[in-house]
Formats: sequence, structure tokens, C-alpha cells
Amino acid sequence: MKCIVGYEATPTGIDAITAGIDLARCLRLELDIVLVLRHHDEFNQAYPPTGHNDDIFVRQGFTWLEGALKMIPPDVTATGHLVSAHSTAAGLVRAAEHAGASMIVVGAASTSPLKRHRLGTVAQDLLYGSPVPIALAPRGHRSTKIERLNCAVGRLPGANPLVGVGLTLAEHSGLPLRLVALATDSGTAQTHTEHVLKQAIETTGIDLPVEIKIGEGEDVAEAARSVGWHDGDLLFVGSSRVATSRTVFLGAVSMKILRELEVPMIVVPRDYTISHGGSP
Repeated sequence: MKCIVGYEATPTGIDAITAGIDLARCLRLELDIVLVLRHHDEFNQAYPPTGHNDDIFVRQGFTWLEGALKMIPPDVTATGHLVSAHSTAAGLVRAAEHAGASMIVVGAASTSPLKRHRLGTVAQDLLYGSPVPIALAPRGHRSTKIERLNCAVGRLPGANPLVGVGLTLAEHSGLPLRLVALATDSGTAQTHTEHVLKQAIETTGIDLPVEIKIGEGEDVAEAARSVGWHDGDLLFVGSSRVATSRTVFLGAVSMKILRELEVPMIVVPRDYTISHGGSP
């Protein structure tokens, strides 16, 4: 599987690369470091362009890419590409579609508190329309071995595909899987989550030991904190039911969870599935 890393020569870009390396190691991904040069309508989309100033930007872009590739450790396979697009998000999506990538990784906004998530312009654009999962690195993310996969299970219909993704990736990576549900009634939430897990096992044919953890609190933030999180956790959340099928759309509850936690998060498109080989 390939993973697009949305890079820029800033701390945000470095966070994305660091998270990409962690994901590559745990999910056996190949990284494609992509730097998008935005152009105006009057610019030619093909590179190399003919204008002198454009040539300078392209040379600088390749220099930045070379620097990014030097950050990749020997145990991770990575390539680098320069892409021209009207927006960074559009360029990353086009690169992902061209490469058949399984996800796009981006960093948090530079205004984020340290180790927290705040969405920059690129992330916001991707989280409301991307056809592939979007991985979000918290600001100042340090390389950490991923040791546990987590799936957030909501109360509304549609959680089955996300849990199926969790089961498939747990089998693919050999990592333990935990299902996390936030609720005011822990008994009802436990029963619902067990039912969703049973459905996902029947759908995927993958039957692994799975931990279920119910978070309780007066609001989403308190419930999310009560679950207990550690370095090495990776959280998957699904998209809102208003999303078009196989499209990312970050819902209100997931946004609250995002703002509260310090672990990397992957937002999965609605109705998204992965084959047993790990391919979408």
C-alpha cells in the first residue's frame, strides 16, 4: 500500500513526515512525499514551466523534497514528487488517485497547541471531500512506535465498515484492536458495540480478540479522556452519515474528539472497506 505525505518545508510538514514514518512501519506502507506548488489559472499545469520565476519555485521545490527524503530512515521506502495544482488539497488528492494510495497524511495547523490537533486550511479541505482516508498528525508529533489500533464506535447506524477496517488492519499489522464508545449509559453502549463487532466479524471473516472500552462523561471531551490513551495509540474515526459514499466528512462528535486527544487520528470515508490484503 502507498501513503501520500503532504509535505511543506515547515514544522507542519515535518510532523506529517514523522507520522507517515510511524504509519509506514506499522502498516507496511510505502511513502510518497508530495509537495504541491499552487498555481494560478494563467499558469500552465505541466512542469517544468516556462516563466523564470516559476523555474525558481520548481528548483526550490525539488530542494525541499530532497531535504524531506533525507529524513526517511533506511527501513522505510519512500519517493518524492512535485505536483502543480490550484490548491494543496486538490494536488494531494490527485497524487493519491494517481498512485492508488490508501491514505493521505497531513500535519496540524501551526497555531495548534503542542501535541494537539487544530485543522489548517489543507486539512479542512481534505476532511470534507477526500476519497481516501486522511491521517492527522498532532503538532510537534515525535516518532512513536504504534502499538494499538483504536476504532471509535458511534451509536448511529454505519459503524460496521469502520470496525471492519480495524479488524482487517489489525490482522495485517499484528497489532491489538480496541473499540472505543462514548456514552452516558455504559451498559447500552457495551451491548451496541458488541453487536457492531459481531456484524463486522461476520462481514470480514476476521475473528480476533478485541478489547471494548466505554468512555463516560458529562460531555464528549470528558468521555474521550476517560477512555485512557497512551503513546503508541492510533485512532480511526468514521465519517458523518451526511457524507457521500466513500467520501470523508468529519462529523461534529469526531471534531470534538480530535480537539481533545493527543494521538494521531485517521478519518475514514463513509462505507470504506479494505480487502484482506490490506488494499482499499
